Amino acid sequence: MSDETKKELQVILCDMCTEEDRKPARKTCMKCEISMCVQHLQAHLTTPVLLQTHPLTEPMELCGNTKCPQHGKLLEYYCLDDMTCVCVSCAIEDQHRIHNMKTFSTAHKELMEKLNTEQQALLVKTDDENVSLEKWEKSEREKLGRSSVRLIEAVTNLRDIALTSVQSSVSARMVSIKTSRSSMQAAQKEKDTFRFLQMYSQVHQDVEKAKAADLRKGLEPGSDPIIKVIFNFCGVFRDADQTLLLCNPTAPQSLQTLNTVESFHKSQTL
Repeated sequence: MSDETKKELQVILCDMCTEEDRKPARKTCMKCEISMCVQHLQAHLTTPVLLQTHPLTEPMELCGNTKCPQHGKLLEYYCLDDMTCVCVSCAIEDQHRIHNMKTFSTAHKELMEKLNTEQQALLVKTDDENVSLEKWEKSEREKLGRSSVRLIEAVTNLRDIALTSVQSSVSARMVSIKTSRSSMQAAQKEKDTFRFLQMYSQVHQDVEKAKAADLRKGLEPGSDPIIKVIFNFCGVFRDADQTLLLCNPTAPQSLQTLNTVESFHKSQTL
């Protein structure tokens, strides 16, 4: 079972219940650093001062990372410029004071909307018919097939190598987009605001890499040198075939054509 699955199945229990009858927690107080069930949560929900000064999150296991390592205060704000959680002292005293600061809830909402927008943009990018590997491969194969119906096995093998090379190159670039999809989906599934904000920096980096990936590179007509060699190869094959037929209709055409083609192939690979 993966670590993520274990976390999803883990039940956070109320820290205020007796040990014999601990109920599932409904919320975790970041300031008190305790998780509370519905009954013990009432004070935080009905006392005005607690509502204003004690931020509540979805039930979570506190690992000592809810306080600022520099000031020792509760992390309450999110810096959009540095993509990190900060305390009130960071927000008003340090370099963050001139940055775009948001409360956890506001930052969660805005960044989730941004992720949804970027996810849609990446879906459009990968669904673009002009960068469809299957259609591109079919088109290239048809062009090569029309060049000569009697293309020898060496040309077919060379063609497959070229197509595999281009496919591998584009597939490698697709990895960044797949990674960004996984990161965005993981962030979108994260219900806890604090954990979402902590993981957003890496998600943002994955998304930026995906946005920079150029899936069209290498798919333009004539962009691959091996493909160009194949088309020239086919042209020589066809011309040699016609010339031999005109000069000597009774010549052993297949043998002479093969010699011509092999000579051209050697000149291209030197």
